[in-house]
Amino acid sequence: MTSRHICLCICLAILGYCASTASASILYSDNFNVNSSASWTVNIAPSTPAAVSTQQDAVFAYDYSAMGIPAAPGTSDTLGLRLRANIPGTAAAPVTTRPTQTLSGLSVSPTGQNFGSNYSVNFYAWSNFNGAANVSGLADNANSQGGTNNVMMAIGTSGTVPLVVGNTLLAASPAGMDGIGFATTGDGGITNDYRIYPASGTIVPAGANYAAGSNGNTAAYYQSVFGTHTAPTAQLAISTAEFNDGANNTQAGSTQAGAFGFAWHKVVLTKLNNFVYWDVDDHQIAYYDVSSTSLGGNNLALGQSDVNTTTTRHPVLLFTVFDNLTVFEAPEPASCMLVALGMAAIGLISGRRRGA
Repeated sequence: MTSRHICLCICLAILGYCASTASASILYSDNFNVNSSASWTVNIAPSTPAAVSTQQDAVFAYDYSAMGIPAAPGTSDTLGLRLRANIPGTAAAPVTTRPTQTLSGLSVSPTGQNFGSNYSVNFYAWSNFNGAANVSGLADNANSQGGTNNVMMAIGTSGTVPLVVGNTLLAASPAGMDGIGFATTGDGGITNDYRIYPASGTIVPAGANYAAGSNGNTAAYYQSVFGTHTAPTAQLAISTAEFNDGANNTQAGSTQAGAFGFAWHKVVLTKLNNFVYWDVDDHQIAYYDVSSTSLGGNNLALGQSDVNTTTTRHPVLLFTVFDNLTVFEAPEPASCMLVALGMAAIGLISGRRRGA
């Protein structure tokens, strides 16, 4: 590697450090150890039929150890925020018969918050799903009978609009996308598993905005970041209790490589003036330039939605848990940028001298 390449790598590291490290100023936090629902706004879409509202579920201070899920990193408790979408039947009385319902979901935001121009949203997320009742188990999303859901996270939203998407399209009114939304699937179950919604219902296609250059979990980059995972052992018994599939269990086997599910992931959403970044487990997944984008506010949103109108055969196993959320005031990027640009200039000058 040449000195110029090394210098440029250092520049990227500096920028990455500045983007990922926030000042000590905490703007907001919730570890979801108590029922803090009174401080959060739950937005559901669509608004009709009326039954849709009973088919979405946000549970604060949910004890996820009942699903065999270990404590999120950095904590010894197992309490978090659980979101479920398009639950067959209702949240209070789910069924396993897979009735066709409505493309639907929900997003939640801390009520009335405005975090300013530069802020960083940090949390942990665990996406749970059901696989197929065959020898492939978790790896077979084509035959999972409704095991594919979206995990949504957003920044720059008003916090008053339901950020609810299907495969790629927004759900019916009042769903919208007034911030920069990032979505993924737990099981790698659609073509566009990693998506940016730039304050609209149209995703940013594969290209430079994604570190992988791709939207699909089959990309080598996603596979190196996320690897494969297995379900907690307790979930095999839960699957059998809910719907006995005999010798083959939906929760057996491993996830597809590059899928988001069945692991705690550290998620960081950062807004630095005109740029928004999505990082997972200290790896950049995507970024977006918002200089020409009208944002709804400076709040955050966490969400869950179905990818289509069909429902899951295993409603108890399909959900996302969020834990240990903290919003930091991000450092003003100007000083970091000056250092990085200075290093870049030194590297270029050095390269020219060597080549002269």
